[in-house]
Amino acid sequence: MKIILGSKNNSKKEAIELALNTLNISDFEIETLEVPSHVSSKPINGETLLGACNRNQEVMKYCLQNNIAYDLLISIEGGYEEVEDYYFIVTYASIINKDGCEFIGKSQGLQITKSMFDWVKNGQSLNKVIEEILANQENKKSNGISGYLTNSYYYRSVFDSTSIISAYEAMSNYKTAYEKLTSKLELIIK
Repeated sequence: MKIILGSKNNSKKEAIELALNTLNISDFEIETLEVPSHVSSKPINGETLLGACNRNQEVMKYCLQNNIAYDLLISIEGGYEEVEDYYFIVTYASIINKDGCEFIGKSQGLQITKSMFDWVKNGQSLNKVIEEILANQENKKSNGISGYLTNSYYYRSVFDSTSIISAYEAMSNYKTAYEKLTSKLELIIK
């Protein structure tokens, strides 16, 4: 299976590898392509999902223009969400199959404080503060904010992989479970 990732970020590539290994898929190759998300560098709320979708649209456009064959396009965008008086780090993944159908997955989310959210909302970087605490300039590329806040339990690749698994499972089961449930609902509603 040929996958093209809409980023050169190694932790995003590792997230795909981890997700596919978790799903017992071993026959794949990943090529990376740097594309813009067309959202802010610290996306908030709907911008995060939009960033993942935008990246994948850019990858698809590039592949079509350059006649590049693929099985899946995958793009990942991490960001922040505010829900009522709660704040979270989240990741969205967009998967586009070779038929052009898009499937979206979302990570489970990790709660952060209002002050952390406000810091980001004001254009500041949590990773810069974490890197200062750790005296390590590579936290963003490896452990990430989620890794720091969970003592490396949900390091960045693990956290991001959950969004990929969600999108992949939606894609894999769409013609079966999703369509059966939708058909049943349509019968009940009539």
